[in-house]
Amino acid sequence: MLLLQERSQDIERAREATRLLADRGAQQQAQIVQQARSVLQLLTLVPDIREASPRRCATLLKQATDLYPWASGFGVFNPDGRLLCSSNDNRPANLAERDYFQKALATRDFTVSNFLIGQNSKQPRVVAALPILDDDGSVLRVLVGGVDLSWLAELSAQIARESGGIVSLFDSQGTTLARVPDPQGIVGRSMADHPMIGKILREEAGIIEDDGLDGVPRISGFSTLEETGAKIVVAVARDDILAAADRNLLLGTGVMAGVVLLIVGGVWVLMEVMVLRGLRDLKASAAFLSSDLFDPHAPCTPAPVHTSEFSQVALAMRTMGRTLSAIAFEDRLTGLANRRFFEAHVERLQDQPVQDRDPLAILYIDLDGFKPINDQHGHHTGDMVLKEIGNRLARCVRHGDFAARLGGDEFAVLLSVPDGQQGHYARDVARRIIDSVSAPIMADGLDIRIGCSIGTALWPSDAGDLTMALQNADRALYAAKRAGRARVVSYSDLPADNAMAT
Repeated sequence: MLLLQERSQDIERAREATRLLADRGAQQQAQIVQQARSVLQLLTLVPDIREASPRRCATLLKQATDLYPWASGFGVFNPDGRLLCSSNDNRPANLAERDYFQKALATRDFTVSNFLIGQNSKQPRVVAALPILDDDGSVLRVLVGGVDLSWLAELSAQIARESGGIVSLFDSQGTTLARVPDPQGIVGRSMADHPMIGKILREEAGIIEDDGLDGVPRISGFSTLEETGAKIVVAVARDDILAAADRNLLLGTGVMAGVVLLIVGGVWVLMEVMVLRGLRDLKASAAFLSSDLFDPHAPCTPAPVHTSEFSQVALAMRTMGRTLSAIAFEDRLTGLANRRFFEAHVERLQDQPVQDRDPLAILYIDLDGFKPINDQHGHHTGDMVLKEIGNRLARCVRHGDFAARLGGDEFAVLLSVPDGQQGHYARDVARRIIDSVSAPIMADGLDIRIGCSIGTALWPSDAGDLTMALQNADRALYAAKRAGRARVVSYSDLPADNAMAT
């Protein structure tokens, strides 16, 4: 009786193992699609891609394709489906009739196609689309990326070798997209009429005991892949499980128990080393890149010691993040950091533990006499002046200091200096900036002369809260403008009533 009970338990363990492996495969696909969504969101922040710049758009999309093993290519399309720029030459010229493209236009949100078979790779893939919205919320363009799922076939082969089973992928209509091993050669054929596949297509997930596609009685665990409705199926021959149970009767409960534990342990180790650890890397990387806190000047986190494909993808995400964030967070006119990067940098400094904070000198800078340049000579000349001001400002600070253009003719500089020396150093740098900005500027053949006023504050000397210290620097700048401009005013030098004023 006990031996029969053990035999039944072997069958039940095999059932649960197939279901677990199918669930893990579904989770991997969901993570890859989420990563694709994060990459598309990041790419839509790049001005040259948003505008489908003829010279830069294709280059950036090719760089993105090279960085991601799963990426088969990216393209930017007009709402009418016409291709504007692409990372490769074989992308369809018009997607207007594609279901996922129409859905992206209708919902103005991220969409994913059903599974397709790549024309060149012959591997299953999906296509992800994300609209690029104008300021009024209308669809300006649509960014499309191909997600090649060849990694799924590779993982299927590994699982098949470990479990001795068959791993299959079917689209929502029952067509075989991948199968390892595939001695019958059914990849690409519809299996919707097969009784077992019909049952699988009607359910989200579960376990089925029925004749397999090869006529062999099998235990099949299956799960549904998000977005596409496709099914991943892990099947083992029932006779193989019963044969193992029969050997258990012959060799003894103790020996077979050890074997079963070894198999189960091996499967779990396989999933941990090759799947779960990589998924955690991907999840952390995708969350970090989708936030506004990514710093392209900070060093990358060292790569994990394991070298699975997932780890390589996680590292590629960080590398891509450094390239694209430098574009998304840079003021294109001056080459300095923009306001978004400045605010994110301030937030990071504020969140640092007290013991890790370095004292800062804050300089708020406003140009004197800049508005008449735009009024008299046009914005083109004004832009040339601002570009030169950015170059001069960068030359006035040390490597490691932080300079940003906040907008218009407003700039900010954060200086990291030893405690007690900030005030003296801040005045020296401020005077250097005023002298540099006041020097003549040649723009469009014109001799332009402007100046600047600077307000300074110290953190944490003038205020323990960094946000308050920034406000103090702004008050000091206002006082400098009122005092005659082209001068430096420190917050600590303001009269008490002025320092308290808003």
